[in-house]
Amino acid sequence: MSGARNVRGGLALLALSLAGGLAMSLYAFEPLVEPPPALDRYDDLPRRLLRLAHVAAVMLPLLNVLLGPVIGRVRLPATSREWTSWLLLVGAAGLPAALVLEALFPAAASWHPSGVPAIAFALGTALLAVGAWRTPGAELLTASAAGRAA
Repeated sequence: MSGARNVRGGLALLALSLAGGLAMSLYAFEPLVEPPPALDRYDDLPRRLLRLAHVAAVMLPLLNVLLGPVIGRVRLPATSREWTSWLLLVGAAGLPAALVLEALFPAAASWHPSGVPAIAFALGTALLAVGAWRTPGAELLTASAAGRAA
């Protein structure tokens, strides 16, 4: 079941994001360690990008955990369900990584690396929404529909 991949991956990414948040707390507000010069000012773009990366690193994995069980229930071809699963995971892992890249290497911002995973996640949710609209409500909300052939 492709949705189980999203639950497992989402939980693993969530654990990593919480560890990243703990690392960020070392230099926030009352720094325990001196932040690198690029992160010295609280309102500068690199530090704001790191905070945004942390928010994305928490929320997108949580959405994978929430949406994972639904992937197997929607009326989509098996290939579309696989694509949905992978797009959601690529977005959840890739967006925070791309935002960190943009924060640490300002020249990378001109490449817009965060756009690809953001679009991937949006496409994954759009595919899932199409499948949800094609699925009767009772079938969508019951676990018995999981694993059904498309």
